[in-house]
Amino acid sequence: MNRIRIKFNTLISTSLLAGLLCIAGNSYAETITQTIKPLNIEAEARYIKQDSDKPAILIIHGFLTTNQFHTVVAMAKGIEDEGYTTLAPTLTLDINKRKSSLKCNSIHTHTLEKDVIEIKDWVDWLKQQGHKKIILVGHSSGSQEVLEYLNTYHDKAVSGAIFTSLFYLKGKELGTLDNEIVFAEDLIAKKQNRPHKYSFLFCKNNYLATPESYLSYLKLDRNYVLKSLQNTTIPTFTIMGGADKRYLSVGKDWLTALDKSPTELIMVDGANHFFSSEHEFDLQDHLNEIISNLSTRQE
Repeated sequence: MNRIRIKFNTLISTSLLAGLLCIAGNSYAETITQTIKPLNIEAEARYIKQDSDKPAILIIHGFLTTNQFHTVVAMAKGIEDEGYTTLAPTLTLDINKRKSSLKCNSIHTHTLEKDVIEIKDWVDWLKQQGHKKIILVGHSSGSQEVLEYLNTYHDKAVSGAIFTSLFYLKGKELGTLDNEIVFAEDLIAKKQNRPHKYSFLFCKNNYLATPESYLSYLKLDRNYVLKSLQNTTIPTFTIMGGADKRYLSVGKDWLTALDKSPTELIMVDGANHFFSSEHEFDLQDHLNEIISNLSTRQE
């Protein structure tokens, strides 16, 4: 896709500015506050409404971050430039109107199940705004959570899903410790849901979480993610960076496993986990091509 850079003169006529505003239309970013009734908590999302004949794109961020994470912002911008409506919520993680990323040593009480409920609530919200076609996009652990949403709910309005940097959350190769799992399970059995420090992903022995919170995400191990991909009933696409450092832990055979699954695997050579630098444009091009094809398929 050709990218045209328009260089404005320092002095720009009022008539030209008015014309540009007219071309831009009425689309603008809104901050939406939504009460997630099953959880009795308020969540926020960035919403840009555009062409109602095109699918709305719901974007879910990665582990402990927000909708302001640079990969999510770049994805949303690229999609919006093509005239699509976007909704990028910040998962609350049990914090009303959460606006900041959480640290490893914050007290984590949120669960995978709660995250999925929030995704469902935002899908329902989009439908209430009149969007009849919805495509889900996830980045990193947001991809696993979108996949778990598809496992749990089967909404006819959701017609496609795009996973970026899709891995899994449990495994010795990721630093998961069996003794910590046994400890957490023992606390649950004793009905003691007090926070404790665990090793989880990049949080090394400092992920301060209740056992309920910690164990909920360990559901997403390698086999579970691959089985979930097998069970999807809508078109799915997975975009992976060829230089993602997580391959040092999980191995390149993860790509082989993904390629053998029903998802359509797309590689971006040289890209890291976050599709930084020039690879941001490669990610945008792939996203827009997939979304365009899904839009055509739905007509």
